[in-house]
Amino acid sequence: MNLTQRSLYLLNSARFFTLASQNDDGTPWASTVNYVPLFEPLRLVWYSMSTARHSENIRYRAEVSGSLFRYDMQETSPLGLDGAQFTGHAREIPQSECEHIHRDYYRLNFPDALARARWQLPVHEFYGDGARRFYELLINDWWLLDIDGWLETKEDKRVPVPLAQLVVPKKDV
Repeated sequence: MNLTQRSLYLLNSARFFTLASQNDDGTPWASTVNYVPLFEPLRLVWYSMSTARHSENIRYRAEVSGSLFRYDMQETSPLGLDGAQFTGHAREIPQSECEHIHRDYYRLNFPDALARARWQLPVHEFYGDGARRFYELLINDWWLLDIDGWLETKEDKRVPVPLAQLVVPKKDV
């Protein structure tokens, strides 16, 4: 697979990423969140409790970074694994966008209607007095594990992938 194919495969199949955020005094925090990718522009959407440390951190500092990783890729990677790192800006989704994000998040995260019905929370839990919020991370920079370089030199490096190449919607991957 080329860099674009690898990136899109990871985005559409990893399901979880580690979010790195900072509070108002710069103290770092890492959280694992269940996401769905949205494209054009590339962004990751998840929900969390509004009182979670990473949710509070995003209110102080929108700049975040993250990583996603898969170790079960024996058929597609010569190492059997692959991963990406990224930087971007995160924000809480406002009420005016909640219904659309709610629909997309659950449709993409749970394509099976029965599973979706089992897991889907009511949209009103994501705004106003609801305890949860949707968040969006707009990707600024994206890097993949340099698998070819590692196989040659055993040096752990990253290779940048231009965001303009990462525009294929999930249904087409």
